[in-house]
Amino acid sequence: MLAFVKRWLWVDWMIFTIHFMWGVTIFLGLVRNQDQLPYPLVIALIVTVMVFVVPSYLRRYSRNLYLFVEIVLSGSLCIALNFFFEGVKWQFVLIAFLIGYHSVERSYRWTGPLTILAIPLLVGVAAGLEMEPMVVSDLIVYHGGAYALGFAFQLLSRMHKQGLIIQEQNQVLEQYASQVEKITLLEERDKMSRELHDTIGHTMTSLIMGMEMMRPKLPEAEISRLDMLLQMARQGLDESRGIFHKWAKNGYESATSMESSFHELIGQFQEATGVTVKLQVYGEEYALSRSLKLTMYRCLQETLTNAVRHGKASHIQVGLYFEESQIRLQVEDNGGGNGKIEFGFGLQSMKERLEALQGRLSIYCLEEGGVAVICSLPYKKAVPSTGIRVLIVDDQPFVRESLQVVLHNQQDIQVVGVAENGLEALDIIPKEKPDVILLDVQMPVMDGAKTLQAVRERWPDMRVIMLTTFEETTLATETLGRGANGYLLKSVSPVELVEAIRIVHQGEALISHKIAEVLFKEMRLQQEELNGLRKKQGRQCPYGLTERERGILASLVEGLRMKTIAEKIFLSEGTVRNCTTLIYAKLGVRNREEAVKKAREEGLVG
Repeated sequence: MLAFVKRWLWVDWMIFTIHFMWGVTIFLGLVRNQDQLPYPLVIALIVTVMVFVVPSYLRRYSRNLYLFVEIVLSGSLCIALNFFFEGVKWQFVLIAFLIGYHSVERSYRWTGPLTILAIPLLVGVAAGLEMEPMVVSDLIVYHGGAYALGFAFQLLSRMHKQGLIIQEQNQVLEQYASQVEKITLLEERDKMSRELHDTIGHTMTSLIMGMEMMRPKLPEAEISRLDMLLQMARQGLDESRGIFHKWAKNGYESATSMESSFHELIGQFQEATGVTVKLQVYGEEYALSRSLKLTMYRCLQETLTNAVRHGKASHIQVGLYFEESQIRLQVEDNGGGNGKIEFGFGLQSMKERLEALQGRLSIYCLEEGGVAVICSLPYKKAVPSTGIRVLIVDDQPFVRESLQVVLHNQQDIQVVGVAENGLEALDIIPKEKPDVILLDVQMPVMDGAKTLQAVRERWPDMRVIMLTTFEETTLATETLGRGANGYLLKSVSPVELVEAIRIVHQGEALISHKIAEVLFKEMRLQQEELNGLRKKQGRQCPYGLTERERGILASLVEGLRMKTIAEKIFLSEGTVRNCTTLIYAKLGVRNREEAVKKAREEGLVG
C-alpha cells in the first residue's frame, strides 16, 4: 500500500512540475520583454500568478471546474501573449497535454474541441495567421497531439493504478484466505475432539458399567477374563481422553492470551499489506470462553480486510476494551468510508456471529473520512470454582453412573449427589444445595412429578430438568405446568445435555426438540378443533388465543406480576410462565412489552 501511494504521488508531482515550469517560462519571458508590454509589469505578473494558482486550487474540489477554468484562463493568457509577442504561439501545447491528462469521465467531449480547435484558432487570429492555413493547421495538429498524449498518459496511469490495486488486493485476499483456512481447520479440529471425547467416552463408560453389572452373573472361571477386558477398556478410555485433550490444546487456545493472538494477526497483516495497524488494549484481560475469543478474532480479521479492500485505508487503529460488563473491539481506519455502507457476506457473517452470542455490531462513517466498526459482546463472570452443582435422581444405576461420567470432565459442572428416588433426593437437597436437579420422570417410591411438586413448594427457585425415556407429551405438559425448567429425553447426546444444564442454570427454560415438535403438533390440532368450535358459535379466536390465554394477556396488560397472575387464576407460577411463552409465540412477539403493545393496538383484551 505504501509503495502504491508513493508511485501515485510521483505522477501527481510530475504533472505539477510541468504546470509550474510552464508558469515560470511565461513569468521569465514577461520580465525579459517588459518593454513590449502595454501594461505595467506588475499587473502582467499578477495575472500570470493567478492563471497558475487558481486552476491548481480548484482541482482539489472539482475536476470539471478545474478543466473549464484552466482552458479559459490559460487559453486567454496565451491568446493575449500572441497579441504582443512573436513566437509564442506554441505556449498552449503544454496546457493541452495537462487538459488531456485530466479529461476523464466523458469530459473529453467538450475539453477536446475547446483545446484542439477553439484555442489554436484564436491563437492564430491573435498572431495574425488568418491567411496562413498551413500554420493554423499545424497548431491544430500539435495541440491535438499534445492533448492525445496527455489522454493516453492518463489511461496508462489509471491502468497502472488499477494493476497496483489488484496486486494489493490479491495480497490481502491471500492473507485472509490463509487465516480463514487456518482458523477453520483449528475450529473443526477442536469440535471433532469434543464430539469424539464425549461420544467415545460415554460409550466406553457405558460398556464398562455394563460389564461390571455382569460380574455377579459370571462363573468364577470367567471373572479373570472380564477383569482383563475391563482393564483394556479403562486403559483405552484414558488414552483416548489424553489424545483428545492434547489435540484440542494444539488449536486456537494455544495462544497465551487474546492480546497476543491479536498482535500475531496484526503483524502478519502488516507484513502482507504494508498497512500501518496500531493495537491498544484497555483494561486487564480476564478469562473468556473459546467461542467468544474466536468470534472477536474473526471480527478483527474481517474488519482489517474490509478496511483495505473496500476503504483503501493506509492506517488502522484497533482498540480492545476489557470492561466490567462487556468486551469491545473498536477498529477505525482512514479510508474512503464516507458513503453508504452495505452489508455484504463478510459483514453479515460478523453480525450473525456476534448476535449468536447476544453481541452487537455497529458501523459508523467518520466525519474526517474512514469507518469505525464496533463489535461488542456481553461478559458474564466465570462460574465459581465449585461450578454448577448438580444432583442426579434416577432409579437405574446404569443411568446414574453414565450421567456422572458424562459430567465428570466438565470443569464448570460438579455432581454433588445421586439418588434412587424422590424421597432420597429430598433428603440430599438441604445438605448439598444443588443448583440443578436432573430428575427422572418415572421412579418407584416417589416419582418425578411428585418430587418436582415437593421441590417447588420447599425450594421454589431451584432449577429442575426432567429426564424421560419416551416422548410422553402428557407427562411433559404436566411437569412443565408444575414448574419444570427443562424437559429432555435420556437419549440426548452428552454435548446437548451439558449445554442444557448450563442454559437452565442461567435462568432459561429448555425443552427437547422432539418433545417440542410433538407438543406443538398436538397444540395445532387442539387449536384447529377449538377454532372450528368457535366458528360454529359465531366467534373467531384472534391469533388462536384460548380464554385462559386471553385472561393472562389481560393481566399482563394491567401490569400484574407472574406470581400475582398465578394466584388470581389458581395456577402455579410455572404454568403461567409457560402459558405466557405460548402467548408470545402466537402473537409473534419476543417479550412482555411487545405483547402488551400489540394487545392494546389490536384490541385483543377488553
